[in-house]
Amino acid sequence: MPPKKKRFAETPSEKIPTGLSSRDFLKYYHANPSAFRLGDEPRGGSEPAAPAKRKKGRGDVGSQPGDRGKTAGLRIIGGRFKALRLEYGGDHRVRPMKDRIRESVFNLMGTYAPGRHVIDLFAGTGALAFEALSRGAESATLIEIHFPSARVIRRNITLLAEKDPEIAEQIDLTVTDVFFWGKELAEHNRAKERGESVSTSHLRHPLPSDRPWLVFCSPPYDFYVSRQSEMLALLAELRTAAPPESVFVIEADRRFDFGLLGVEIPEKKRRSYPPAEIGIFMTGHPEPDKPESL
Repeated sequence: MPPKKKRFAETPSEKIPTGLSSRDFLKYYHANPSAFRLGDEPRGGSEPAAPAKRKKGRGDVGSQPGDRGKTAGLRIIGGRFKALRLEYGGDHRVRPMKDRIRESVFNLMGTYAPGRHVIDLFAGTGALAFEALSRGAESATLIEIHFPSARVIRRNITLLAEKDPEIAEQIDLTVTDVFFWGKELAEHNRAKERGESVSTSHLRHPLPSDRPWLVFCSPPYDFYVSRQSEMLALLAELRTAAPPESVFVIEADRRFDFGLLGVEIPEKKRRSYPPAEIGIFMTGHPEPDKPESL
């Protein structure tokens, strides 16, 4: 197969006849090469040069789509699965948190991963939940509605299982809409308060109540605008149901007012990694012997 030719300039230098067949067009092209300017040649006259490609700087280091490829620089930073490369196909709808930002977030949390149950509301690749499991979390619930992303999560679970065959039993992947799942959780909780039994299709594995949760909420940023009431209702329901000392990690952008959450987020638990804004808070009251409380 011959190599692809360079694209022509957006505007040819001479008027090209229209209505030519493919064969006649090629004949015209070879007979009149000056009518076709290559886009990479300098243009004469006073036309402005193409704008220089913007270099990515430190002002844009938060959650961004990565390069396409089976593994696009996505890896587990610490714990028993440290350095394990996760699969990520580069889908721009997924927007995984970059490695160094994920490391900063877990450093900000301190030692609050061990022993907890992880809830990853918009799981994407599952990197946040897998990082927490690597650092000592006991189990995880991952929720993702995007079927290609769910397949990526399953493949990443397989990668973890190659290191620890029992890890798959600790992970519950639910492929559904997060907001629908939240409504079923609310129904389940209300029925439990009334002492009734309720069957909900997407709560096959009830969330544990005997240990604190670690909740990651990293949705598409537009949800905080276009679906703000649903986002706030979902997080409020989870806060109500969460055992004491559960930790919430919220990722948004500058359009979201963290004050709408109705909780106090300590200043030292707020970080900005443009375009990402991170807020971390704990439900209930931490034990008095934990000096690194949120």
